Amino acid sequence: MSNSQITKDPVRVEILTKAAELLGRFGFKKTTMEDIAKAIGKSKSSLYYYYKTKEEIFEAVVAEDMDESRAMTEQKMNTVESAPEKFRLMFTTIFGSIREKIDKFSVFRADVMENPALMENIGRERDIYMENLLTDLLHYGIKRGEIREMSEEEIGVWTKVTNMTMRAIGQRLFLEDNFAYVEKHLDFLAITILNGIVKK
Repeated sequence: MSNSQITKDPVRVEILTKAAELLGRFGFKKTTMEDIAKAIGKSKSSLYYYYKTKEEIFEAVVAEDMDESRAMTEQKMNTVESAPEKFRLMFTTIFGSIREKIDKFSVFRADVMENPALMENIGRERDIYMENLLTDLLHYGIKRGEIREMSEEEIGVWTKVTNMTMRAIGQRLFLEDNFAYVEKHLDFLAITILNGIVKK
């Protein structure tokens, strides 16, 4: 079940909205379950009915942001027909939103660096989603004759390695302050990852 389906409950929506505000202002370490309960005007025990731990709330807040990013990415991808252009838009949209995420989540960047386990569950779920998206994109491109024929094993290897590359780039960009040097070359990087740099 996606986070967007879970958050249809108005109480969950309120919890995540207030939690996102508190986490954005104070970070993960300094925000308590009591703070979140107070912010929504409920007791801590009623908060535990929805989320057992602060980690669960953190994951849900980040997952909600990821759902929004995915919807925006897929919407942009659907505006074009060709597989290479879909890949370029996927790549540039995902990394183009890093600047916004840095601003939105800057306070708990330090929390994530100090405690990488915070992102483990979110990272696993993100990997599954990205590998499926990339696999579908390859099949689509092969069917259209825009991407060369590959075996299922080769498709699997390409999607895993491309996903690992994108995840590593995203993590470094999110955790570092010097983002501009990559931001202006997103189109180049997308084309290079898909087509390589060998002169044809």
